[in-house]
Amino acid sequence: MNGRLIFDSDLLNLLPVPHPVWDHQSLDTPDWQGAYPRHTRAYVRLDLSFRVYWHTLYDVCPELIGLSGQPDGLPIFRPFMMWAEKLQLSFNWTFYLWVYCWLLQSEFATKLTPEIVHKLIAASAARWAVMDRGINSGIVIGGSDFPEVFAGWKQHAVDGRREVELIELDEPLPKPEQWLGYFTVPQFELDLFPGWSEIPQ
Repeated sequence: MNGRLIFDSDLLNLLPVPHPVWDHQSLDTPDWQGAYPRHTRAYVRLDLSFRVYWHTLYDVCPELIGLSGQPDGLPIFRPFMMWAEKLQLSFNWTFYLWVYCWLLQSEFATKLTPEIVHKLIAASAARWAVMDRGINSGIVIGGSDFPEVFAGWKQHAVDGRREVELIELDEPLPKPEQWLGYFTVPQFELDLFPGWSEIPQ
């Protein structure tokens, strides 16, 4: 490997617990909460759910708010959520990858910067490192449009920390057949390539 970039550790700190303090009422539309009276339990549950996902996205990648053109970020958030619901996508560690997928198909595609793309993919690697309870030590995510890979590593020492790396390989791996691919590694080193798996829905 000829290059490793460790992302800001604050990225990992933002992932586990979103901060539901947003107090914006623009989600009150017929598409969502508008189907329920404001003070019903169903309305409150929907409202809280959307706020959590809003923070899950924008606390980690606030650059997307500027990209959306509005201070509430809803031109990106609302259509993405509706698209994800239509496709029945899982909001597990892949959440930020699906945001990236939607952005590539949206009116914002031409405005995406490498910094935003890198942050979204790194956030997914970090989310895996935080959420996964399996025996593997790391995840590697690669794309068909860029040569680098992103690796997320679990904490492997009491005084250690989780890490996310952007890695430039001396010999690039084969491109995934799809827009993105991933594989997991058992040890805390990228010393094998078992082949790409498709991003799970």
